Amino acid sequence: RRLFTRTIFWDSLRSKTAAYRDAPLPISDAATISAPHMHARCLELLLPQLVRPNARSLDVGSGSGYLTVAFALFGGTAYGIEHTQALTDLAKTNVK
Repeated sequence: RRLFTRTIFWDSLRSKTAAYRDAPLPISDAATISAPHMHARCLELLLPQLVRPNARSLDVGSGSGYLTVAFALFGGTAYGIEHTQALTDLAKTNVK
């Protein structure tokens, strides 16, 4: 199983320290990966739903795929959708 770290979803050529800055960071196509506190809050609010048996989640605007993977790690099935091919390709690469 691959380690789930924010640096996987942030351009590896950039600063790995920046990946953990509590601020949105640019990823591709004028999109950003949300600040860590936003991901944490989303997971906190959705936790009761994510841990249900056969849970399914949909991440609209999945960007890098980070939050989609976080949803899936709670045991259910997670789906992500994006509006550009570049972002779709980025997420697919990141979640492999």
